[in-house]
Amino acid sequence: MEQTTLEDALSADEITAANELTRRWLTARAEVPAVASGLGIWPLLAVLATGAVEATLEELLEAAGIDIGQAAAVPAALLDAVRSAPALSLALAAWAGPEVTLDPDWIAGLPGDAVGALTGDPSIDKPVLDEWASRNTGGLIDRMPVDLNAPIELLLASALSVRTKWRTPFQEDYGPFQSGPWKGRGKVLRASYREEVLRVGPDAAVLTVPGDDDIDVLLATGREDAAPQEVMSALIDAAADARWGSPASAPAPSLGVTFHEYQASTPQTAPETNAVVPAFRLDTDLDLLEDAAVLGLELASDDEFAQFDRLAAQRLYISQAKQACTAVFSATGFEAAAVTAFGMAFLGAAPPQLIHKHRCAEVTFNRPFAYLARHRPSGLILIAGWVNDPVE
Repeated sequence: MEQTTLEDALSADEITAANELTRRWLTARAEVPAVASGLGIWPLLAVLATGAVEATLEELLEAAGIDIGQAAAVPAALLDAVRSAPALSLALAAWAGPEVTLDPDWIAGLPGDAVGALTGDPSIDKPVLDEWASRNTGGLIDRMPVDLNAPIELLLASALSVRTKWRTPFQEDYGPFQSGPWKGRGKVLRASYREEVLRVGPDAAVLTVPGDDDIDVLLATGREDAAPQEVMSALIDAAADARWGSPASAPAPSLGVTFHEYQASTPQTAPETNAVVPAFRLDTDLDLLEDAAVLGLELASDDEFAQFDRLAAQRLYISQAKQACTAVFSATGFEAAAVTAFGMAFLGAAPPQLIHKHRCAEVTFNRPFAYLARHRPSGLILIAGWVNDPVE
């Protein structure tokens, strides 16, 4: 039986909605995170919406960019389609405490055997939840990013991972950058391409690094005076539109792109690009309630006005919303993961204390830049972030 692909499972409008959530979230933050996943949040908003009513429901649907019918269908469709993408893994799950009576219709809408149990004892629950996070990210993230010492009656979580090998591996220079803001820092990687991988727009130059199994990683360097949010937005535009910008063979040198000419024994038959990038390993822990307005969680996290009447017999609100992410860009490939968790407590419970934590173009990423990983056939953005300081 032929498996459903992502581009078949999700409509173009749904893919756009998921990508636009990523754009709104990352560009609304005071600082763009080093690594984050809007896609890790998107299906959880849909799951929450199916249990919400009235204003809470409207706020969640508006943030997710879908209607209630799509909210009921998207999580299962997304999980099913990811099985056809060898580079991707996605899991969704819920764990309920002994005092919560979940709505049978809400449970029926969850994919497969997604519901587990919480005992309320962190010494028992934490190893189980941490093992789930590790198993569903291939060991990239080994913990569930919530405080189990605070009251949690229901926990919703997603685990996303992506792994790809470069079609054209990089060569390691084993030395730092020799110029630019990162002079003397970073591990330099170099690769040469004989295909159109570099596009230049008015505010950014975007390099597409093709990986195996339908994964691309896109890097964007912008004007020196451009805010990270502007560069990220330009990168998402470029990821969504193959017509964005101009081929690097056309424009004049700009935005980190230089040109040189050399002689060879054979004619040039394809665009040529040399890429100089840093290896990086980045980790972040994000408190999503800091972004409640853009993520549609303001009412959902209000311990007086949250309305989840179709989720459980008891009144619940989101008391914690966290995401732990990691991304590794190396000479041979890219791997990243995100675990997103929404902890729900009874209304009226004390809120937890939250912790805020030929003619050849050459493009050089020797200063802060934006990046994202996408599923090539569908255009779905999986992971994105801002490299402020490469660590390898």
